[in-house]
Amino acid sequence: MSDQPSKPSHPDGRPGVEEILRIHAAPRQRSVDEHMFMADESGGVPCTFRLQLFTVAGHRTVAMATQTPDEGRSLTNGAERYASMAWEVHDADATEPPIWIQHQVHPGETTDDYEMVPFDVDGRFELSRPGWLPITKRQLDTLVGAEVDGSRGEGYIPHPAPPEEQLRYEIMAVADLPEPDPFRAACMTPLRRALARLRRRTDCCWYHTQDWSTVSELAIRVVEQARREGKTDRDVADQLSTRTRELGADDSDLPALHSLLNPAIGIMPHLGKNASYTNGNHRARAMKDARVDRTVVVTWLPPEPDC
Repeated sequence: MSDQPSKPSHPDGRPGVEEILRIHAAPRQRSVDEHMFMADESGGVPCTFRLQLFTVAGHRTVAMATQTPDEGRSLTNGAERYASMAWEVHDADATEPPIWIQHQVHPGETTDDYEMVPFDVDGRFELSRPGWLPITKRQLDTLVGAEVDGSRGEGYIPHPAPPEEQLRYEIMAVADLPEPDPFRAACMTPLRRALARLRRRTDCCWYHTQDWSTVSELAIRVVEQARREGKTDRDVADQLSTRTRELGADDSDLPALHSLLNPAIGIMPHLGKNASYTNGNHRARAMKDARVDRTVVVTWLPPEPDC
């Protein structure tokens, strides 16, 4: 699952795709093709993807990660950990991390949406601050010096589908949301937030420019009206665009509104001793900074027992 409606652009000062091609394009050989590389576990679901490595003496390794939506933490959310682990497990002698390429696919579909992900190198097998650069299939083939197989691979083994849980929206006081942890973006750190408040700046990122108070109240109205009509919360999710527009949602508010009511990316807090988020870390930070009163969060109830 993703905590962001759109991916951030790459940080300033990093080389672009054309520069990487100019420096690193070379005829490589595929040295690794692990169809079910397991890099982590999230909520009891193995985090897997196809990992291909392409190598040649004198140039950085190119790593190609291909994943379907049912394989645990996404390539975007797990980028640092996945690339670090691939470097450590399959390219440990290299002094630099592999050039990381990611490709999210759906079984049976062919897409050309590839991304090059640059990182900061904090130490051996320690990467941080990913950026996302679109790269075409032709550019990827040029970088590797051969045609790259962008499919999930014949060795792909789908994960067993878990029992279907029941979607439930909860209205929650923002003050009761867990305290967010810094996550990638500079405006999530305490020092940067303090400086922003002193300068009266709220334009540091997409999250901090949204009117979360208005959007949250509109989301609550959508849920409450649907329930008065006898609809389930799943009905709300399935008819999201129609219902939000019926209540007069402005086009500028739709991305933020959908980020609250879309079950795949809605705010999903975990309360208790080790409070955290599956999704919503940055949105919760922005809401707390703006002193929003309440919002909608996504929860999942256990599957209904078989009769």
